[in-house]
Amino acid sequence: MSRHSPIGPDPMPLREALRGLRHVLRKGGQTLADTVSTDSMPKSAATLANTMLREAEDILRRIDTVTSGLAKTVLGGETPKTLHLAKLSQSRDADVQFSQAVYVALRSVLDQVGAPNVFISEAAARSVYQHAALRADDKPATLAANLTLDLLSARVLRGITAQDAARVPGAALESIAVFAVLLWLQSDRSDVENDAALAAATDISIAVAGEVAKACGEKNADHIAALYEKLAAHV
Repeated sequence: MSRHSPIGPDPMPLREALRGLRHVLRKGGQTLADTVSTDSMPKSAATLANTMLREAEDILRRIDTVTSGLAKTVLGGETPKTLHLAKLSQSRDADVQFSQAVYVALRSVLDQVGAPNVFISEAAARSVYQHAALRADDKPATLAANLTLDLLSARVLRGITAQDAARVPGAALESIAVFAVLLWLQSDRSDVENDAALAAATDISIAVAGEVAKACGEKNADHIAALYEKLAAHV
């Protein structure tokens, strides 16, 4: 009999599915709340609608608890872990660490700019890292630029509305959010500075939103890398 412990199931697909459910429930619940007043319904219909809304809210809370531990490990908490892009390739589970960090950081960036309901695909982020053409001699800024374009191409952010996009200059929410996260991953920071550094990276990215959006729109990796080299030290 083998003495090796069996490898446990990968929890990421379950997290992804639950987040998808959460996204649909939030969108649907908000639409219902915005368009239908239960006060004007017959009593039986109002009771049913209110019960459904309460149950949806309870499901949302339960889903949130499934993934809340990631934020503690990435941005600070009981077991904070500072992740640097340049050192990531040395880790055996680099794709897992990258995708989790991208998910949590994007969630924080979107909250900061007031667009919390955009769907983030951790699965897409992991696939991007797994299939990225990584070279040991690449500068961190070059690696970050290529990953930025790959993440945008993989649509790591989904379900962005016009209202969400309008919250950053030039309606460039997707490129600005991804740029902010990759800028943060290159910054020199300690465990306790993770959250503050991400907020700073977001502010810097918004300040250069026009240039970032242009470079990403043109898929100009050299331009994006130059921006990273210029800005990373300021995070």
